[in-house]
Amino acid sequence: MKDLSVLVNGLRKKAELMIEKHQVVTEKNKQLLNEIVQLNEKLNQKNKQLLEFENKINVIKISKSVRQLTDESTKDVKLKINEMVREIDKCIAQINK
Repeated sequence: MKDLSVLVNGLRKKAELMIEKHQVVTEKNKQLLNEIVQLNEKLNQKNKQLLEFENKINVIKISKSVRQLTDESTKDVKLKINEMVREIDKCIAQINK
């Protein structure tokens, strides 16, 4: 009979240990699930920031290309104006003769 009670006590202790381990693992699982949720939120925020930065880069690229176009056309206009001024100066010089 003592053997049976020793076995039962041994099983009871093992069951209690298993229950404790289960509770610890369950709590750790909850913590990890919460961490996953937080990390997913951070990932979503970082993805939004990345999209914003990509949009800003695209805007900057477009503005640079527009600026280059206007700079080139401005140079052309300046050259034409200078040419016209020279022609006007020639005309004035001929009138003064």
